[in-house]
Amino acid sequence: MLQNFTKDTTKAYQALQAFRLGASILLSIVLVKLAFTKTEIGNFEWFLFLTNALSFFWSMGLLNAFKSYFPSKSKEEKASLISNLALIFLGFGIIAVTGLYYTSYGRELVSQGNWTYFCAFLVLGISASINEHILIVKEKSINLFYYGLVSYVTYFIGLSIVALWFHNINSLFAFLACWALLRFIYGIFLVNRHGSWTWDLSSAMKFIAYSTPLIVHVLLGGGMEYVDGYLVDIYYSRDEFTLFRYGARELPINTIFITAMVATMIPLAVSNLNLTLVDLKARLNKLMHWLFPSSIILVLTSPLIFQAIYDDGFLKSAFVFNIYLLILCSRLVLPQVILYAKQKNSVLMWVGLLELLVNIGLSLYLIQDFGILGIAFATVIAYIVQKAALVMYCKAKLNVDLSEYLDTKTHMLYSALLYSVFVISYFIYN
Repeated sequence: MLQNFTKDTTKAYQALQAFRLGASILLSIVLVKLAFTKTEIGNFEWFLFLTNALSFFWSMGLLNAFKSYFPSKSKEEKASLISNLALIFLGFGIIAVTGLYYTSYGRELVSQGNWTYFCAFLVLGISASINEHILIVKEKSINLFYYGLVSYVTYFIGLSIVALWFHNINSLFAFLACWALLRFIYGIFLVNRHGSWTWDLSSAMKFIAYSTPLIVHVLLGGGMEYVDGYLVDIYYSRDEFTLFRYGARELPINTIFITAMVATMIPLAVSNLNLTLVDLKARLNKLMHWLFPSSIILVLTSPLIFQAIYDDGFLKSAFVFNIYLLILCSRLVLPQVILYAKQKNSVLMWVGLLELLVNIGLSLYLIQDFGILGIAFATVIAYIVQKAALVMYCKAKLNVDLSEYLDTKTHMLYSALLYSVFVISYFIYN
């Protein structure tokens, strides 16, 4: 069983994603069970949220560009690119924290005594995110699996011990900074082994220019999660922010397998698109037969689970979670693999803008009648709009039909069933 994850890069990355999400969920349970208040948990979640909000777009954009850019380069260019990527990440991280320092959020972190921890966690921790992607493009599946295992077991156990021993949120921030440093040190080892430690300004600027549309695409499309969190923070208290953050998560196994599949399929699609689409369709077909049933079961049981794991005060989180489960229908449609392979970066950027505008507009409208549930519904609809636009572009401009990379009949049947069960569940528990 273990060999399945250590011999296949896709499965190894899926395992890493499972470790990451599992550690996050287990830690959230530990914090509640250790009697941290919702406000304290909200401050911890805000620390993580702010870190991701400042870095998700440029880090994901650069990494997606790296995976599509890397396969076509010579051996020397690949080594140089790895080194340049590490230095680019450090530079972007420093720019991010410098900009934040002059905002109200920066002043809040300084006044709380958490500024140093935050800088270390963002600059070093986000820079270390290149580690797993270097291992992906170098097809080091064994290293990728054990790196994920050690990283996130350390994350969960370390934070749990610190929480139990000190029972202080600031001590958790100190541990996060130390954890980021350890991962950063491993990143230096990887760059030293696979890179060339040369700074090529011309090549770096070409790569940044190539990455810019993808950075904007991730900012516009992936920014929905952060727009949602920002709106909740503006309109509601940190207690309500905690309820939203605990619920505003897709089923971990959904994001684990789909995100990992996209990440590992991009380099393959660059080399052979047709063969990759056949493989993608087969893998998605297998996934649907257990991702959909597990999501359907959770839609029916999540209110009971949230009350049992946390307490009765988190029932609203369960309703938010159920809405986010509906995103699975859109997640399983993957036209972006085709667009990355064809280097249609500007298309991804403009569709991302459309997605963001739909999300903001609907969120501001639905929040008036449905509160934080309205924000969650807006996100689901925006995802549908995004995927529909990308599918239509692939068909019209690239002559790639949806049926070439997705079993559409099975997908439609499962989607209809999931939405029907969602409606039933809503009326049962409301």
